[in-house]
Amino acid sequence: MRTFSLATQLLRRDWRSGELATLVGALLIAVTAVLTIALITDRLTAGMARESAELIGGDLVIVSTREPDPGWRQLGAELGLASARIHLFDSVIFAGDDMLLSSVKAVSDSYPLLGQLEVAPAPGEPSAPVAGIPSPGNAWVDARVLERLNANVGDSINFGATTLTIERILTLEPDEGGGLFSFAPRILINDADLEPAQVLGPGSRIRYRTLFLGANSEALRQRLEPTLGVGHRLLEPDGADNRASAALLKATQYIRIATLLSLVLAAIAIALTAKRYSERHYDVSAMLRCLGAQQHAIFRLYVYQLGLLTAATTAAAAVLGWLAHLAVLQVLQPLLPVALPQPGAGPWLVAVGSAFLLIAGFALPPVLRLASTPPLRVLRRDLSPVPVSVWLVYGLAAASQGLLLWLLFDDLPDILLILLATAAVLFVLGWIIYRGLLRLKGTIGPQRGHLGRGLRNIASHAATSTSQIMAFGLTIMLVITVTQLRSGLLEEWRVQLPEDAPNHFAFNIFPHQVADFTRLVSARAELKPLYPVVRGRMLAINGDPEAVRKGGDDRRELNLTWAETLPADNQVLAGTWPPRDNGISMEVEYASRLDVGLGDTLTMDVNGQRFDAVITSLRSVVWESFSPNFYLVFSQQQLGNLPTTYLTSFHLDPEDATLIKALLAEFPALTLIEVESILQRMQLILAQVSLSVEMIMGFVLLSGFAVLFATLQTTADERIQEGALMRAMGASRQYLKRAYLLEFGLIGLFAGLLAIVGADIATAVIYRQVFAMTYSPSPALWLVIPLAMASLVAGAGYLGSRRVLRVSPMRLLGSS
Repeated sequence: MRTFSLATQLLRRDWRSGELATLVGALLIAVTAVLTIALITDRLTAGMARESAELIGGDLVIVSTREPDPGWRQLGAELGLASARIHLFDSVIFAGDDMLLSSVKAVSDSYPLLGQLEVAPAPGEPSAPVAGIPSPGNAWVDARVLERLNANVGDSINFGATTLTIERILTLEPDEGGGLFSFAPRILINDADLEPAQVLGPGSRIRYRTLFLGANSEALRQRLEPTLGVGHRLLEPDGADNRASAALLKATQYIRIATLLSLVLAAIAIALTAKRYSERHYDVSAMLRCLGAQQHAIFRLYVYQLGLLTAATTAAAAVLGWLAHLAVLQVLQPLLPVALPQPGAGPWLVAVGSAFLLIAGFALPPVLRLASTPPLRVLRRDLSPVPVSVWLVYGLAAASQGLLLWLLFDDLPDILLILLATAAVLFVLGWIIYRGLLRLKGTIGPQRGHLGRGLRNIASHAATSTSQIMAFGLTIMLVITVTQLRSGLLEEWRVQLPEDAPNHFAFNIFPHQVADFTRLVSARAELKPLYPVVRGRMLAINGDPEAVRKGGDDRRELNLTWAETLPADNQVLAGTWPPRDNGISMEVEYASRLDVGLGDTLTMDVNGQRFDAVITSLRSVVWESFSPNFYLVFSQQQLGNLPTTYLTSFHLDPEDATLIKALLAEFPALTLIEVESILQRMQLILAQVSLSVEMIMGFVLLSGFAVLFATLQTTADERIQEGALMRAMGASRQYLKRAYLLEFGLIGLFAGLLAIVGADIATAVIYRQVFAMTYSPSPALWLVIPLAMASLVAGAGYLGSRRVLRVSPMRLLGSS
C-alpha cells in the first residue's frame, strides 16, 4: 500500500510538470480510434445480421423466372415454416387518357413475413406502419404513379381487364432490398386480382419469389436445393445478393487501415515518450535505491503509475470514443437500412485491452530499466541502468502488436503481410541512412559554412539523427499513404457517378425500331449505345456440368450480347478484343467466381441452341456507371443470327416527362425503368461515405502530430545542455537559431525523401491488394514533400528549442 501511495504522489507530480502529456495524448488518440471503429463494426455487424433476413423477405427465398411448384410451400408448412408468394412484373396502367409503365408487385395474404409495410394517406403526408396488404380491388401505389397519371388517392386505374382503386400511398416495403426494379414506380396489389386482370399469360416476363420464415429454413433448403431446375435460385440472409454496396465496403476497408496506421503512429509516440520519461527518472530511482528500496519495489512503483495512467486515459477515451462513433453513425445514417442495436461488451473489452497492450508493449520496456538504476547514480551522473534485453523489448512490442491485430482485424495474414513488408523496407532504408551518416562524419571537415556545420552536427549524432529521421519519415509516410488512399477513393467514386449518369433504362427495343428510337431519344437526351440482347444459360465449363453448379450459375439465365467496340467503362485486362468466331469476353470477377480463365471453354444454351465458346479476353467493368454492361460478350458470328431485342440507357432531365409518353405511345412493347431514385441514393451514399472517410482521417493526423512532438522531446534535454555550453562559450542567439533551423531542416529533408519513397510503395501495395485499384505516383510530390518536411521540421524544431534561446547560460548550466 505504501508503494501504491507513493506511486499516486509521483504520478500527480509528473502530471503537473507536464512530463506525461505526450504519452497520455498518444494513448488517448489510439484508444479513442480503436473504440470508435470497434463500436461501429460491432453495431453494424449485429444490426445487419438481425435485419438481413428482412431485406430479402425471409430466412429462405426462392427467386425464379418459372412458375413455382406449389409443393414448396406445402413442404415448408410441414416443417413449421410460414410462407408467402410474390409476383413481380411490368405492366401498363391507365388513368383516363394517361398511361404509365409500372412495376407491379402482387402479394399473398401472408406477406410480409418480416417487418411491416409503411403507407401514407396522401402524397407528402407522414407515413406509418400498417398491418396486412391491400384488399382485392384496391392498390397501394408509389407517389410517382399519381404524379405521372395526374391522379389522386381514391381515383380508379385500369389494370388489364379490371379496375382498381388507389387506396393509399406506398412509402416502404421491408423486402425492397435496393434492387434495380424496386426503384421503378411501384404498384402493390393483392394477388387475388391477377386472374381477373388477365395480364399474365404464356411468355410473360415475370419474376416469382417464394418466401419462407422459421427455424427449419436450413432443413427446407437441403430438401429443395437438389430439386430446383432452370430459372430457380436460392437466396439466404448471408448470401452474396445481400452484401453492402461497393462504396460502403471500400470505406470500411479504408477505416480499418486508417485505424491500424493510427495505432502504429500512437505506438511510436508512446515508445518515444516512455523512453524520455524513464531517462528523466533515473535520479529518482537512484535516490530510492539509496533509501533502501529494492528493485522489485521500484518496478512495482512504476507499473502502478503506468496502470493508473492507462486506466484514467482509457476512461476518458471511452467517453470520446462513444461520442465519435455516434458522430460517424450519424453521418452514415442515410445508408443504413436497419435500426442498429446497442453494442455488446466486446468493443469495450477490445479498447481496454488495446490500451494496456500499447503500454505493455511500448512503454513498459523503457520503464523496466528504472528498477536497475545503480545507487551511485546519485553521485555519478554518467552511470545509466543496465539496458533491457533487446529481445525482451522487441518481443513485448511484437507480441502486443500481434494481439492488437488479432483483436481488431479478421484478415490477420493480409494485415501482417503489409506490416512486415513496410517494416522491412523501412529497416533497410534506416540502415542505409545510419551507415551514410557514419561515412559522412569522417569525410566532412571543419568548414565554416552553415551547411557543412549542419551536416557535421547530424553526422556526429548518427544514431539519434537516424532515429529522428526514421520517426519523422514514418509519420509522414503513413499520413501521406492514408491521404492518398482517401483521395483515390473519393476520385473513384466521383468518376463512377457523373452528374449526367443515365437515369432511364430501355428494354425490348425490336431491331426494326432501333433507328426510330435512336432518332427520337437522341434529339432530347444523352443516349448510350444500344446493345443486342438474347437470353442464355451456361451448361458446362470445359465439358463439366458440375463446374457450373459449383459456381452457383447452373440455373441462372444471363443477358448475352455481342459488340465490336469496347464499352467506355470496360477495360481489357487479359487477352484480345473484340471476340472473333467462337471467342467470348468475360467479366473478370465473374470469371474468378467460376474459376475460369483464358482458353477455357463454355458450353451455352441460347434459345434452345447449344454451342461452345472459348474465353479470349477478361474485362473489368464499372457496374456503378448505370450504362448497359454484361458478364459475357460474344462475337456477332455466334449470336448475330438469333432473334434479339435491344437495350440501352439514357439521361433525361427530370422536367422533360413528355419524352417518356412519346416513347410509350410509339413503341408499345418498350419497357422503360426510371432509376432517378437509385441515382439520388447512390449520390447520397458517396457523399456520406466520403464524409465518414474525412472524419477517420482526423485520427491519423492527430497521431502524426503526437509522434512529431514526442520525437522533438526525445532530444530536448540534450540540446538544452549543448546550447547552454555553446552560449557560455560566446555563441549568439542568432547563431543558435540558424544552426537549429538548418539542422532540423536537413533532418526534415531526409525524412521527406524517406517518406515519399515509403508512401509510394505502401500505397501501391494497398491499392492493388486491398482496393483492387491502379496507383499512379505523382512526380510533383517527390519535390513538394521533402521541401515541405524540411520547412515543417525546421519550424517545429526551432519552436521546441526556444528555451535555449530565451534562458541565460548560467541558469541552464546551473539547472544541470
